Amino acid sequence: MDFDVRSLRYFRVVAETGSFTGAARRLKLTQSAVSQQIINLERQIGTPLLVRSTKFVRLTNAGEIFLQCATHVLDSLDRVRDLLADETDTNSGRLALAVPATFCHWLLPHLIDEFHKRFPAIQMCVVMSDVAVAVQRLAHREIDIALVPTTVEHKLLAMAPLGKDELVAVVSTRNPLSRKGRLLAPDLKEQRIIMPPPGNLRFVPWDKFLIQYGVFPRVVVETDDLELAKTLVRQDVGITIAPRWSVVNEIERGDCVALPIGPSGVFRDWYLAYHHATPLAGPRRSFLRVCAEHLPRLFNAAARCKPLLDGKSADSELYQQRTPKEAASDAAGQDAPRGHTSG
Repeated sequence: MDFDVRSLRYFRVVAETGSFTGAARRLKLTQSAVSQQIINLERQIGTPLLVRSTKFVRLTNAGEIFLQCATHVLDSLDRVRDLLADETDTNSGRLALAVPATFCHWLLPHLIDEFHKRFPAIQMCVVMSDVAVAVQRLAHREIDIALVPTTVEHKLLAMAPLGKDELVAVVSTRNPLSRKGRLLAPDLKEQRIIMPPPGNLRFVPWDKFLIQYGVFPRVVVETDDLELAKTLVRQDVGITIAPRWSVVNEIERGDCVALPIGPSGVFRDWYLAYHHATPLAGPRRSFLRVCAEHLPRLFNAAARCKPLLDGKSADSELYQQRTPKEAASDAAGQDAPRGHTSG
């Protein structure tokens, strides 16, 4: 019995979503096209695979068995494709990844530039997404990998570490805090905060810091837009929390000051997340290599951009000239953060 691989993929998506409408939306097809593929598949097998109702579809006993077999076949084909890609000089294919918006605007261009220099035959599809949505899309195999600034507990996903970055307090030069060397918990009692809405997984270490010290400053503006938050900081509406690498330009221009948080700083762990049934091979592994080589340099270079003190800005050339070897050497020579909170 010969099966079309496409029909196997369609069947798996229908089983995962529990509806033809949801499957059509994920596959970017019409509902009738998906339905017809499944009907043809059932005709080939000679038995119903789905029980249909007006609200949902569910698998028959035969459908349960067929799903397991189809998943095994599709996973094997994906694995073969990636392993073969590793054996070729061109390492071709397609890579779909999800990243947070700020990372997409600031750091991803550096990674894509290096990636395409080394692997020009690989097509990339980039989706801006928060962590929660990226996790769901990975679990449903709508994307290949996701870059996330926190650990993710999900039975279908695996994680590869990429490095650490630092969250800092971004303060107007008119704010008295700008004359301090770092932001401590007591400093927050009278401060106004500009932050994303609650539950944002990009700021888990910051939330842990507040809970640890029992300080809950007044939030005056909730926004997911970092550019808006930085503008409000410059207008001295309040202070915000951001990764240091996202405010390098503002620090060097003297628009604001970036202060380390707490006695030892607040750091995040970044990971490359992927579906555990799909090995890190082919384009996935190639992108992981590029991230592992260049992200520490980008994170470290931003960390070397010091707060604006006595009217002097950090040396902007440091951001351009750090090599991976220098970054690794600097990181090895730094004291490990005693109060590190994992992302």
